[in-house]
Amino acid sequence: MRLGETIMHSILHTTLSRMPRTTVLALLVLPGLLLGSAAQAAQWKWRDAQGVMHYSDQPPPANIPPRDILQQPTQPAVTSVHASASQTPSATASKPQQAPSELEKKMAAQKKAEQAAQDLAKQQQQQAAALQNQQNCLQAQQQLQVLDSGQRMVQIDAQGQHVIMDDAQRAAERARIAGLIAQYCH
Repeated sequence: MRLGETIMHSILHTTLSRMPRTTVLALLVLPGLLLGSAAQAAQWKWRDAQGVMHYSDQPPPANIPPRDILQQPTQPAVTSVHASASQTPSATASKPQQAPSELEKKMAAQKKAEQAAQDLAKQQQQQAAALQNQQNCLQAQQQLQVLDSGQRMVQIDAQGQHVIMDDAQRAAERARIAGLIAQYCH
């Protein structure tokens, strides 16, 4: 392996090995935020006649026996419902609006975190691609310098024999390398 290839491999390996970590981190953290929000919103938990677990912010249907109701809203929430009956209608109307705004804030923060993780991953991919292009450009320029130096160039044929390049082969190789330089050296 040549020095340029070794450096390129090392840098690319380092960059790519870090990229999945941030992606994995984002994929692990964001669902946890979602589940945390959903768990806070779901105050009721019950099992139906088929044994299926249900989670809701609404009470279970009337046909569910009390032994199958596994979780109910906490006592303070029930107290606030009784207290809200004595409050004015405008105060009662403002209470339900506070919960969605909390949820909306959490969802907005989650979206922002998702977008930041996507932006970071995209930036890292762009940096890795730019680094790869830079390395390819440098290698192509070095190959062109060697080819233009006038030294005898040897290729290995299908039988593993060393064959000295003639002028036509040099011209073809020069055209191939010029195409690489046009592609990678912007």
